[in-house]
Amino acid sequence: MSRGRNLAYWACLFVGIVCLVAASILFVTSKNLFDARTFGLRAEESLSDPGVAAYAAEMMTRSAVASSPDLIAVRPLILAGASGLCGTRPFQALVGRAAQEAHHAAFSEGAQRLLLSIPDARILLESALQQASPQLAAKIPKHVEQAFASFNGREADLMLRVARTGGTIRWLYWLLFPVGALLLVLAVWAARNRGRGLTRVGIGLIVAGVILAALVPAGGLVSLLVHEPLTRGLLRGLWRTFLSPLRDWGLLFAGLGVVMAAGASSLLETLDPIDRARQIGRMLVQPPHSAAGRLAWATTLLLLGTLAILRPLVALDIAMTLAGVSAAFVGARELFRLFRERLVSHGFEVDAESPAGWRFAAGGVTVLAVAVAAVWFLWRFPSSQPAQAAVTACNGHSELCDRRVDEVVFPGTHNSMSNQEAPGWMFPHHQAAMPRQLRDGIRALLYDVHYGFPGGARVKTDMDSEPLSDKVKEAVGEEGFQAAMRIRNRLVGVDEGRRVVYLCHGLCELGAYPLEPTLEEIREFFVTQPDEVVLMIVEDYVTPQDLAAEFEKAKLKEFVYTGPSSPQWPTLRQLINSGQRLIVFIESGRPGVDWIRPAFRNLRETPYSFHSLAEFSCRANRGGDEGSLFLMNNWIETTPTPKPSNAAIVNAHDALLARTRQCESERHHMPNIIAVDFYRTGDLLRVADELNGVTATASPTPERQTGTRP
Repeated sequence: MSRGRNLAYWACLFVGIVCLVAASILFVTSKNLFDARTFGLRAEESLSDPGVAAYAAEMMTRSAVASSPDLIAVRPLILAGASGLCGTRPFQALVGRAAQEAHHAAFSEGAQRLLLSIPDARILLESALQQASPQLAAKIPKHVEQAFASFNGREADLMLRVARTGGTIRWLYWLLFPVGALLLVLAVWAARNRGRGLTRVGIGLIVAGVILAALVPAGGLVSLLVHEPLTRGLLRGLWRTFLSPLRDWGLLFAGLGVVMAAGASSLLETLDPIDRARQIGRMLVQPPHSAAGRLAWATTLLLLGTLAILRPLVALDIAMTLAGVSAAFVGARELFRLFRERLVSHGFEVDAESPAGWRFAAGGVTVLAVAVAAVWFLWRFPSSQPAQAAVTACNGHSELCDRRVDEVVFPGTHNSMSNQEAPGWMFPHHQAAMPRQLRDGIRALLYDVHYGFPGGARVKTDMDSEPLSDKVKEAVGEEGFQAAMRIRNRLVGVDEGRRVVYLCHGLCELGAYPLEPTLEEIREFFVTQPDEVVLMIVEDYVTPQDLAAEFEKAKLKEFVYTGPSSPQWPTLRQLINSGQRLIVFIESGRPGVDWIRPAFRNLRETPYSFHSLAEFSCRANRGGDEGSLFLMNNWIETTPTPKPSNAAIVNAHDALLARTRQCESERHHMPNIIAVDFYRTGDLLRVADELNGVTATASPTPERQTGTRP
């Protein structure tokens, strides 16, 4: 009977510890490997590891050279640029998003191929090389696609089967945690001496904690089996990143074990931790007498010495962990002893043989165990949901990150598409195109889209889809309308069987270019600037479905905010963390596409047909006073020819700031969008920064004020 009870004790103790270790590993791996968002965040985090970053830089360089073999001559320069790029937030965000997409594909039922690729690597690589060598940056092929991993056939099928099978057994850790805890309770109950039983359970938990903590640095030893240095660094970095929460589980179990073992052993004076430490030390320096013992002793020392030589930091890490656990055990045990001595001095019978002694030990262990668990959950709970990459500045300023969209001022451009860089554009409103406007600091784009027919010397407007001629004349003026009609009558070779969405103002004959390529360039801005939020207000003469199709073709849709705008807007940080940093409105308000929002259900505005500074007012226009965002239109209308001289007056610092303060006072809402003509003229960015309460952006250079292309 006694032998069977002893066997049950050891079986419960061993299996219980194994269950807890297995449950912890399953919990961490299931969260990190089988949840798409967490998997992406871990992939993003892994680039902070030098080994992973070096591998990524090498793969990117190989892809660039493979796409254009002549680049082999400047391979070191490309590698240097790629190496600097891998540690940046834009590249890390790109990898995280690509990893999420690869994860979704891997778990889809029809997937036959496992692929982790970074299709926008070329954009960032070109940007990274631009400063050092614009000529080299221009040579980077447009079709470079960075592949981190690509598996086909049996190899892919095996990996996908493992992944999907792993996803189905995630529930196991919910079973193993309570089973392991129950078995440890049964082990204490089955022990002949419950004091020693509780002490051994505590030591078992300490061992479990050390094992879990040791699994993280053990990746360095496992990677030694890989001979190729880059792959070895990659595996070591991924192992550390994806399994790092195991350290936290090890901390929990070691802490609980120290409390249990210390509480129980404080009543067992025969268990002296200092004496045990001396015994272990003698065992390490004095070989045993038996041949088998000497063999084990020599092998252990050889392995420890090899570990210290090959991985001194790992060896030091393990040694410090063991030293820390030992010190914590001795300290906790001494606290229990001091408290017990105080109780004895007040007449309480507290020893190993009395019920009061075990009530004291059990109570103390319970209180401290709960305290350890509470501290762990509040401080280091390893939910395996890694923190989002730190967002230190939103739209250029840390102060804006925790403000809602309706609490931020976005400098904007009226008729953003109308610019002097567009070939053949008549009557431009700005000095630079929309992608450059974004790079210069504009964060709200107000532009028009129309249908047109391509093929001739100029684009021919599809008049069947346009508003009445009076509406067109209002947009471009009588002079502009007559000029457009003269051009239209001379157009030949136009393909009226093919209709394209164009950026143009009123009539495409006066200037037009396709929408999709510009949206592609705007997408590049979002790729290279992952902490920027942008608003778009589209004066739409196309269907919402056709407009949405242009966003889809340009792959800009993935950056569009699809959440609600009520009861309140998200903060800039929330938008940035979600990856949805572009908010799109249309003036017509036509339904059909959920993420294209009716402008004047969400915005209130001022009038916009001012012919002099004296006419400026802040009275309600479209949207009344209901919209949660406030658009302040700030330009003098001189259709069809906008005048930079007028912009110099109304965009001047004092005039612009005074008007925003006046409109805020009259409309009881801070202007969220300040739309101007000739944005480089005057002090739009400076005024926006002042209204946001942040350090002012530098004023435009004289070169920019004159409107010449930089």
